[in-house]
Amino acid sequence: GGTRPVWRVSMAPSEAHHMVMALRMEAAVDAFYDWQGGLVWLSMREDDPEADLLRGLIRKHGGGHATLVRASAPHLAALSTRLKAEFDPKNILNPGRMAPGSGSATLARSTQGAAS
Repeated sequence: GGTRPVWRVSMAPSEAHHMVMALRMEAAVDAFYDWQGGLVWLSMREDDPEADLLRGLIRKHGGGHATLVRASAPHLAALSTRLKAEFDPKNILNPGRMAPGSGSATLARSTQGAAS
């Protein structure tokens, strides 16, 4: 296992190679085809998953689904922080566990004086 971002893309086999060609015009990527082109594994050469670019090209070429399978630690940390903010905006579930520094002090402040 390397550290380069890896995407799993599922789309119409007739459009997959067109999407990959368009993506290669914008980003450095290696592509591996499975299911006669309906499943594409993309290994990005830069440390940027290019999510908006990739998903935009998938929509442009008939739609499909993209899943980030592997990313660098900073990208995973950013994703974890965004997920935590979306699903727990008040930061009451496991403060500090999912995203480092995500408000463990919040729980301490909210429970001050509760024991007295």
